[in-house]
Amino acid sequence: MNKTRFLVFAVAAMLLLNLATVAFFVLGRPPGPRQEGPKKIIAERLHFDAEQVQAYDKLIARHQQEIREKQREMGAAKTALYSQLQGQDFSKKDSLIAHIGTLQQQIETIHFQHFSEIKNLCNGEQIQAFNDLTTDLAGYFAPRKPRK
Repeated sequence: MNKTRFLVFAVAAMLLLNLATVAFFVLGRPPGPRQEGPKKIIAERLHFDAEQVQAYDKLIARHQQEIREKQREMGAAKTALYSQLQGQDFSKKDSLIAHIGTLQQQIETIHFQHFSEIKNLCNGEQIQAFNDLTTDLAGYFAPRKPRK
């Protein structure tokens, strides 16, 4: 193989690789199974009817709003905590850490109340499905592991 033919082959291979890379980023993830969100999974596992789904959507909207507010407060408290490191006076450290702990308790209380309200949406036949679901709830809302 002479140098010209090798160079043409190498350029063509690089061009194909570049096109494949661009296509991957433009088109996104290759088709395949995607993880459903907790909303859909819970509604399906509990066999909600259309009226229950509508009420469930309202619960979700309120829950998300409450959680976002607590997360904003948590972010502000953490910013204040770590800004203490800029100086030598750490006198507010303990109260800020306690406040962060209180906010986390409030977040967990909001989550628990949310699922209690979901349970109240269930009819008699759906309660067993809800009870089965409770063993999986923590996994649905755990931070997602990064893809490899």
